[in-house]
Amino acid sequence: MNENNPVKKDATAGKGGNFKGYTLDELRYQRALTALRREFCKSRVMSKVYNVRKRNPLSADNSGSTSGIAGKISYFLPKVINGMSYLDYALMGFSAFASIRKIFSFFHRKKKKK
Repeated sequence: MNENNPVKKDATAGKGGNFKGYTLDELRYQRALTALRREFCKSRVMSKVYNVRKRNPLSADNSGSTSGIAGKISYFLPKVINGMSYLDYALMGFSAFASIRKIFSFFHRKKKKK
């Protein structure tokens, strides 16, 4: 280890299996780095939650681009599309297909033979 960078890039730098563990400085550095990453992610999530709460598309005021029905739909549609996985789409398609099939079978019943 040199003095400029107290943490090794690769903990198993010794090729012959000479790794004897981490030093206290390396452990402290990794814990501090992990805590910093957690705090950064937490602040990002909180700012996004604040932005969503601040811009409520269902509010009664007419400010912003979400004042009409079309604005509300255009606000929610990308969030719904981005938040769903392929499995969700497949289940929605199957559910819609089953419902449409029941509706068509109700109107297109076969006539009974006498």
